[in-house]
Amino acid sequence: MHLDGQFTINAAQPDVYRFLTDPSRVSLHMPDVKNVVIEDQDHFTVTARVGVSHIKGDVVMKLTIKDRQPPVSTTIVGKGSGLASAVDMVTSFTLEAVESGGTVVHWKGDVTISGKLAAFGPQGLMD
Repeated sequence: MHLDGQFTINAAQPDVYRFLTDPSRVSLHMPDVKNVVIEDQDHFTVTARVGVSHIKGDVVMKLTIKDRQPPVSTTIVGKGSGLASAVDMVTSFTLEAVESGGTVVHWKGDVTISGKLAAFGPQGLMD
């Protein structure tokens, strides 16, 4: 499943980059994150509550920040499991400073899901 998009933030590009690459800060704004364990600057594990229809439970994702290019871009690679499913993810962002002092965040992600959750297909997971 491929997802992408963009949004604008009223903050300077270096500040946005620091925020997006700090798991302890960004995870506070992610829904249903139960726990974040930071191993080092580039490795962390996230436990999140997920659910589709009547199937609900925890997924544990081991994530690695790769290809840091401050303050412009980075890539995050993850592998996870839970709910009798496996998840592989590669996501990245590129930041673009705008004249107003804000930043446009261009993001994309590719996720592969196998197991029970895969039975719902991309549309079922996005609802």
